[in-house]
Amino acid sequence: MVRRSAPVWSCGSCFSIFHLPCIRRWARSPASASDDPASDAWRCPGCQSVQDVPARDIAYTCFCRRRRDPPNDLYLTPHSCGEPCSKPLDRADPAAAKGNDDDDVAARCPHACVLQCHPGPCPPCKAFAPERPCPCGKQSITRRCADRSTPVTCGQPCEKLLPCRRHRCDKVCHTGPCGECEVDYPAQCFCGKKTETLLCGEMVLKGKLSDKDGVFSCSEVCGHNLACANHACQDVCHPGPCGECELVPEKVTTCHCGKTRLQEKRTSCLDPIATCDKVCDKRLPCGLHRCKGTCHEGECPPCLVRVEQRCRCGSSGQMVECYKVSKEEFRCNKPCGRKKNCGRHRCSECCCPLSKPFAQHQGDSMDPHFCQIPCGKKLRCGQHGCQHLCHSGHCDPCRETIFNDLTCACGRSSIPPPQPCGTPTPSCPHQCIVPQPCGHPASHQCHFGDCPPCVVPVMRECVGGHVMLRNIPCGSKDIRCNQPCGKNRQCGLHACARPCHPSPCDPPPANGEASSGSGGKVSCGQLCGVPRRECKHTCNAPCHPSSPCPDVRCEHRATITCSCGRISTTVPCSAGGAYNGDSTFDISVMQQLPMALQPVESNGKRVPLGQRKLCCDEECAKVERKRVLAEAFDITPPNLDALHFGENSNVSDLVSDLFRREPKWVLAIEERCKFLVLGKTRGNSSSNMKFHVFCPMLKDKRDAIRLIADRWKLSVQAVGWEPKRFVTVHVTPKSKVPARVLGSKPGVPVSAAHPYFDSMVDMDPRLVVAMLDLPRDADVNSLVLRFGGECELVWLNDKNAAAVFSDPARAATALRRLDYGSAYQGAAMFCPSSITQASLSSNVWVGAPRDGGLATASSASAWKKDSPSELKPNPHAVMTVLGRAPGTRSVWKPAVQVTSSNRWNALEPDAATSSGPADKPKPPPHTDAGSSTSAPQPSAGQSVSKLQPDIEVEDWEEIE
Repeated sequence: MVRRSAPVWSCGSCFSIFHLPCIRRWARSPASASDDPASDAWRCPGCQSVQDVPARDIAYTCFCRRRRDPPNDLYLTPHSCGEPCSKPLDRADPAAAKGNDDDDVAARCPHACVLQCHPGPCPPCKAFAPERPCPCGKQSITRRCADRSTPVTCGQPCEKLLPCRRHRCDKVCHTGPCGECEVDYPAQCFCGKKTETLLCGEMVLKGKLSDKDGVFSCSEVCGHNLACANHACQDVCHPGPCGECELVPEKVTTCHCGKTRLQEKRTSCLDPIATCDKVCDKRLPCGLHRCKGTCHEGECPPCLVRVEQRCRCGSSGQMVECYKVSKEEFRCNKPCGRKKNCGRHRCSECCCPLSKPFAQHQGDSMDPHFCQIPCGKKLRCGQHGCQHLCHSGHCDPCRETIFNDLTCACGRSSIPPPQPCGTPTPSCPHQCIVPQPCGHPASHQCHFGDCPPCVVPVMRECVGGHVMLRNIPCGSKDIRCNQPCGKNRQCGLHACARPCHPSPCDPPPANGEASSGSGGKVSCGQLCGVPRRECKHTCNAPCHPSSPCPDVRCEHRATITCSCGRISTTVPCSAGGAYNGDSTFDISVMQQLPMALQPVESNGKRVPLGQRKLCCDEECAKVERKRVLAEAFDITPPNLDALHFGENSNVSDLVSDLFRREPKWVLAIEERCKFLVLGKTRGNSSSNMKFHVFCPMLKDKRDAIRLIADRWKLSVQAVGWEPKRFVTVHVTPKSKVPARVLGSKPGVPVSAAHPYFDSMVDMDPRLVVAMLDLPRDADVNSLVLRFGGECELVWLNDKNAAAVFSDPARAATALRRLDYGSAYQGAAMFCPSSITQASLSSNVWVGAPRDGGLATASSASAWKKDSPSELKPNPHAVMTVLGRAPGTRSVWKPAVQVTSSNRWNALEPDAATSSGPADKPKPPPHTDAGSSTSAPQPSAGQSVSKLQPDIEVEDWEEIE
C-alpha cells in the first residue's frame, strides 16, 4: 500500500507507482539488467521498458518531474507539486521522428498539458490544428490537434496517375500510395511469336506503347533474319534489332582454330571456312585444359580428362571426367561430428564443409554449425524455461516479475512485490503449526512440504529386541544396537552372527528346498565350526544339519618349529582324510621346507604335517651355547622390541641400528621427548608451549629424531642449511605416550625425569630467543629487520616462534631489546656435579642441583667478563621469545651450585679471593674406584650474598 507520505517513483511509460526503496533495490538487482551489459540501464518491473537513469540517481520527484521531494499537502493530489503539468502532449518517439519528413514534424501537436501535476497519462489535446489538404489534394479539412494523425478523406475519386503512366487511380480519396495498375493489357513478345494478356503494372516498359512494340521475352530463339539475309538470329527473344552475322568475310580471316590464315578469299557468308591440320588447342569450358582435337568446326567437345573430384569436407575423392566436376557436386557419407556453436550438440550432416580443422564459415548462407534447437533449460527461478536457441554458457536471468506477496507456509512472514521471478519464500522464525503424528510439539520452524521426523528423545527398543535404548529421536524408525543378533538360524545349530537387524534372519525357503528326510531343517549357509576329531581346527564345510562332517584333509595353515624354536614355517595341517602313505601333496610340501622333518615312530599311524617338528641346524646349536654362557655369566641382552613401533621395517631398522651403535644418544632423545610430553614447565611462564631445540647434526641423526618424535606425536621441524641444519620439536594437543618406551621396563609406570644438558644433543641455551603466546598486534619486523641474516626464525604455530642465532652476543642483545622475549626453557637442564668434565667442555651455564646445595668454585675468573677472544660462539645458537613484559631488561646470571669434583664451580673460597684472571682453576682431586672423597661444604650460616659473582653481565655486546 502506497501512503501519502511515502516517497514513490512513477514509470514514464506504464505510469506504475512503486515505493522508492523498492524500486532502488529492484534497479540494483541482476534481474532488472537490460540487454546492454555495459550500460547502467535497467527495466521497469511493470512494463519492462528500459530506464536510462542509474539506480543511484533515482530520486523522489513529483509526477511532472520538475520538483524534487514535493511537500505533503492535504489540498493537493498526493505526490503532486500543484503546478501545471506542462508535459508535451505529442509523445512521439524521437527516434521515429528523425526518419519522418519535415511536413510530418510540423504537423505534430505543439501544445503542452494544462492540467495540474497529475499521475497517469495526459489527456488528448483539445485545440484545433491548422487546415490540411486531403490525401488527393482536392479539398482542405480542419481537425482537432488530437485527431491530427487520423486519416480524413474528401470522398471523391483519387484520379492520380498510376506508376504505369498509362492509367489513373479509380479509388476513393485515400492515404498512402495508389498501388500498381491492375488493368489487363494485350501484349506480344519481342520476336512477335507469342501474345499474352498481362497486368499493366507488371510490364517493364512504362508510358504509351504502339501495337507493334514487344513487351516481354518468350525465352525462345529469336529466328529473325540477319542483315546478310542468309542466316537467322540465334539469340533468345530480345528487344531491339538483331546483331550482325558472324560469318561475313570481313570478320572471318583464319581457320576455326585461328592458327592458319585463309588462303582463298571468301566473298559471302555462305562460303565454307577451311580447316587446318593443327591441334585446336582452344581452352575448354572447364578452364583448366585445352582441346586436343584437330582444327574443327563448331564448339569443342566436353573435357574428358579424368581428374580427382574432392568432396565438400575434403575427406574423400573420386576420379571423374573434368566436365562433370562443375556439373555434379560430389558428397561423401561421412558425418561431421563436430560440436555446434552451443557446445552441446554435434553436427550430424554428412560431408559438412566445416568438418575440416580450423574451417571458418564464409559467405551469406546460413552457418551449418549454428544450432537451431531450442534451449529449453530451466532458468534459475525453476518455473520458466529459456526461450533462446541452444547456446553456450549460462542462460539469461528470468525476466518475469512477481506481483504477488511471497508468504511462508503459515502466512505470518511475507515479502511485498515486486520481486524477480525465482525469489525464494521468506524464512519464517515461528514454529511449525502442523500437528505431529506422535503427539509431541513441533521443534522445527515453519516450512513447506512434509515435516521432518520428530527429534524428542524417548526410550525405544532396538529392531532385534536386545536392549532398550535411551535418548533415541522419536521419529527414528530403524534403531539398531550393533550387537550380534544371536537368534537361532533355520538350521537349528548356529546363531545369527549378523549385527542387530530386523527379522527374519533367513530368507523364506524356496519351493522344494526343505526335504522331508532332514526334518524340515535347511542349511543356513554359515561355516559348520564343529571341532574336528583329528586336530584342534574346526570344520570349514557349509552348514550341514542333516549329515555328519565330511572326512576330508584339513587345510588350515599351522606353524611348525624346530626343537629350540628358532626355525619356523607354516604348512597345511593335513589331518583327516584317507591315509595311503605320504601323498604327492605332502611330498611337495616337504620339499619346500627350510629343514627336514624329524623322524617319527613307524607304528602304522599317520602323523599330520601340522603336528611334526623340524630338525635343528648348526646355528641353533650356536644360539643354545650362547644362551648357556649368558645364563652362566648373568648377561642380559638389550631388548630391542620397543624399537619395532611401526609396520615399516626400514624405520625400525634405522633406529635399531643407531641404538646398537650409540645407545646413550638414542636414549637421550627419548628422555627429552618423554619430558616434553609428561614433564612440567619450569619457571613462572604462563605459556603452555613446550619445545626443545637440538644441536646441528648429520642427516641420519636428524631422521632418527624425527622417527622417535613421531612415536610421541610431537611436531618436528628441520631448519637451516647444511652443515648447520638443526631440528626443533614441540608438543601438540595430539601428543601422547607411545605403547612402548625405550629404556623402561614393561609394567613399570612411566615417569618424566628432567634430562641434563648435553652438547652433543642440545642447542646451547645462551644463544636462544623466542616469542610464545604473541598477541595479535605483535610485530616481529624488528627482529627480521635488525637481525636479518643472523638468525633462523622458526614458527612453531600461529602464536609461537623461535629464532636461531649464530652469535651468543647477538642473541643476548635480541633478548634484551625485543618486547616479547624471555629465556629459553628447553627439555634439558644444566648438569650437576656428577656429570663428567667432557660433557661440560662447551657449557658455561651451571644449573642448580635438585637437593638445593650451594656450589663452590676453584677460580673466580669464570664469573668475570671474558674477552672477545674467549667468547667462542656455538655453531648455532637459539633465541627463544617467550611473552616477557615490555620494558624489562634481561640479565644473564648463571646458577649457583656446590660440588667438589666440578672444575666449573666459581664459588670456591679460594677462588673468591683470587685477584687476577690469569689464575687457573684447580683441577679436581683424583679418586680411586674404591675410595670416595668430598670437598668441604660451606657452612649453613654462610650468607648467599657472599656467593654471588663479582660482576654480572647484562649485555653481551658490552663485553670487551
